[in-house]
Amino acid sequence: MEINEKVHIEEYNPEWVRQYEDEKEQLCNALGDTVLGIEHIGSTSIPGTWAKSIVV
Repeated sequence: MEINEKVHIEEYNPEWVRQYEDEKEQLCNALGDTVLGIEHIGSTSIPGTWAKSIVV
């Protein structure tokens, strides 16, 4: 995301959970045993909450 990019707030999207799981899997594969845990935090992790649709 660029610093001058507009941010859009969107209604909750259950797809964000899948996006998080995909990111988590990639990170776990890359980091192996060096990481103790990865958690989905922020507004995209709360069902029913409007959020910036950014899962990184």
